[in-house]
Amino acid sequence: MTTLKAVGRTNYLMGIASPKADPIARGIATEAKYAAETRKAIDEGRRKAALQKTSMAEWAEYSKSIGADNLVDGVVKREAKVADFITKFQPMLSSHLGRIDTLPEETDSDRENRMLENLRGLKALKGKA
Repeated sequence: MTTLKAVGRTNYLMGIASPKADPIARGIATEAKYAAETRKAIDEGRRKAALQKTSMAEWAEYSKSIGADNLVDGVVKREAKVADFITKFQPMLSSHLGRIDTLPEETDSDRENRMLENLRGLKALKGKA
């Protein structure tokens, strides 16, 4: 922990400035291994065991102390990426909602169908923008 506190930020920035390999290409190349190791952790119960070692109170504390201060800053620093997503997603969402708006809503069954069609449509849009 002492080393991390002393030079962690500097080492982190140096690593970003001159990575040993392209981390995106490496991630893509090792996709099968990642999937296998994730599946293995689930199958062996390691993921569940790790989750059981924490609590909602611990999760909330870390979320507040780490996440809250970084949320706005993180989004603002990615403003162009967020704007690009909104520009691409908004027309698709509007089209989807326009279709949902044309469905009948007089009966309980109609409203249930609208809800299911909305859910299916949103699932179909996932990852498209």
